[in-house]
Amino acid sequence: MVAFSIVKKARDIGVALKGALIGATTYHMIKLLTEERLLAEHLLMMSVLGDQMGYPVSSYYRLRLLPYWMMRLDAWKRSLLRERDTFERLV
Repeated sequence: MVAFSIVKKARDIGVALKGALIGATTYHMIKLLTEERLLAEHLLMMSVLGDQMGYPVSSYYRLRLLPYWMMRLDAWKRSLLRERDTFERLV
């Protein structure tokens, strides 16, 4: 019973050290890549569905992408129409 407790505590310490190491080395890169992916997705959605927001986009081939983006349409519209503060980018 005591050996199991020691092994569990050692495993918890290992998990904590792994999390600290990841946080200290790669967290910022992961955060930046996530933001860039989100911006690229918004750009693609603007090129496909821009006419719904008032931007004239004329392309027949964008209609082929439309079924893939319909599920994300409401969230995308909310993110574009949401009022943003200048301090939001700092957080």
